[in-house]
Amino acid sequence: MKMPLIFLVSTFVVNLVGLYYQWYLVYPWFDQVLHFLGGFFIAMLMANYLNDYFVNKNTLKNLLIIVGVTVFIGVAWEFVEYIANQTLIEPVYRYFKVHAYFMGDLDDTVSDLLMDILGATTLSLLHLRRSRKSHEVQTNL
Repeated sequence: MKMPLIFLVSTFVVNLVGLYYQWYLVYPWFDQVLHFLGGFFIAMLMANYLNDYFVNKNTLKNLLIIVGVTVFIGVAWEFVEYIANQTLIEPVYRYFKVHAYFMGDLDDTVSDLLMDILGATTLSLLHLRRSRKSHEVQTNL
């Protein structure tokens, strides 16, 4: 459970650095990569949680929970971006002398959510593959 949290915090720190140096404007793909990684690591956190605390190993149910929670957090993150865009632009410029960029248009929001979903789906498929292999090993013993 510790590794996904470290990756999530690292992704958030890279996000803050990217905001400061305006990498979102310089590198158009930067936002998409961070949303994919965010979705991937949130899904990793949920997969670890489900493995640690749930006895029921219903794989399809767990995969739906993993992707669903990731989508929920992605939507919540878009609301946070919107609120930051409405409230933090002026203070960030005043204190840090940086023109803040928190959120794009509707196309950007849809792209962000798609990357969150793709990250979660990628992790879910890897998780499904791993759980099937471990099930095969256990049944062959």
